[in-house]
Amino acid sequence: MIVLHVSTKGWKYAGVNASVWPIYLFWHAISRIGVCCFVMISGALFLGKPRGKNIEIVYKKYIYRIFALIVFWSCTYFVFRILNGNLETTGIKSIAGALLFGNYHLWYLWMIAGLYAITPIFSIIIEDNKLCKYLLVLCVVGCWAPGMLEVVPILNDLAQEVLQDKLYLFLPMGYTGYYILGYYLYNNKISSKRLLMLAVILGMIYGVIGGILYGRHIGEPSQATYNNLTLNIVFYSAMIFVLFKDKGGDICFTEKSKNFICNLGSTTLGIYLVHVMFIQTFSDRFMIATNYCYTLASVLIAILNFCMWLYCYAHCKEDSICGKMGFLKIKG
Repeated sequence: MIVLHVSTKGWKYAGVNASVWPIYLFWHAISRIGVCCFVMISGALFLGKPRGKNIEIVYKKYIYRIFALIVFWSCTYFVFRILNGNLETTGIKSIAGALLFGNYHLWYLWMIAGLYAITPIFSIIIEDNKLCKYLLVLCVVGCWAPGMLEVVPILNDLAQEVLQDKLYLFLPMGYTGYYILGYYLYNNKISSKRLLMLAVILGMIYGVIGGILYGRHIGEPSQATYNNLTLNIVFYSAMIFVLFKDKGGDICFTEKSKNFICNLGSTTLGIYLVHVMFIQTFSDRFMIATNYCYTLASVLIAILNFCMWLYCYAHCKEDSICGKMGFLKIKG
């Protein structure tokens, strides 16, 4: 996710005809899976579990906590963006919007809150494995496959009109499919892994090569061939999820390693929330100052960013304001 946000500056502003632009697009494409995998992990952890079936617990413990994070971080980023000089407010409406919705990456919190709200309903539906598979088929037909049509605007408009304006098929839209897919993959063995791997390879070749050709065709950067809701990214995310689930389960970790992994996992949401400050303060300015020449810097800056906030987490006390508001350490 950090690689995605760091590389976005070069992908967006280097110019589609620049020699370095395909490299930025490559980083941009292969790092798309961050949010997708986060949602799948949430589905695996919540769907079908007692905590996901209890409406009172879902709202009082999880949704309440998310909205507390939204309020805290929206206000924090509002102040930060003013101090950093990249927030334009033209009136009360724009100020209210900036405070309500926060920085661009905070959309994830709103989306997760929505998924948690429907968790008690889906927890009942997915108990029937046949219905679970049917929901995933609906997601393929109603969301992921049509998402591939964005490169052909006429067909894309037709598909969206049929699905949304005629059929009103909103259930499989958005990130619902990833939420269900995470549960399904966690609880079922995938027999055709080679076929899935082939789909991933072909899909990402299409995503990267197609993205370069399509971007240069329309004269501007586009995620049409590899956005979060296209079928090739679904295959890619599913493969990464399955790989870590299967291979990770085969490794005999020491108790120390298990504790390290658990502690590392507890920092991910906090690092996601705070990493954009580093990007907007240092990374974006470095990209502009060097005229986007150093493409490898996207990865190096992302690693530096992650390590820096990981260090902060190690020294962030839970009873501090930062600890209580989920500054870096987020508990389940």
